[in-house]
Amino acid sequence: MPKTSQNSEFVDQRLQERFSMKLPVRVSTGTDSDLTVQFEGVIANISAGGAFIGTDNPLPVSSKVYLEFLISLQELKKLKFILSLETLRRFKSDQAWIKASGVIIRHQSNGMAIIFDDDYQLTPLHASDC
Repeated sequence: MPKTSQNSEFVDQRLQERFSMKLPVRVSTGTDSDLTVQFEGVIANISAGGAFIGTDNPLPVSSKVYLEFLISLQELKKLKFILSLETLRRFKSDQAWIKASGVIIRHQSNGMAIIFDDDYQLTPLHASDC
């Protein structure tokens, strides 16, 4: 259900719960086969449907972006968006690399909001990746 603040002009239309997490992220543009890293930053908050990345130099609205970030399986379970809990239980490490793509939908003074596409990739972190 949308939340309305005391200022009735603002309506929060998010469908998924949003979590404050400070996750290092690499933001790239291009195509799946030819990506160019634009910057490395921090995901300030994230949900199953998108993320907000803190930056002083956001990319243009409507830009297609590719994100790579490391997340603990505990945090991943909160998000409930990549895999079932049964699949997550099969992981032998406690962290995973996430690859997600999406589109920048808005800017704010401290960053940019991204809505995710539906095709996430999850790769368990191995000891050799540390």
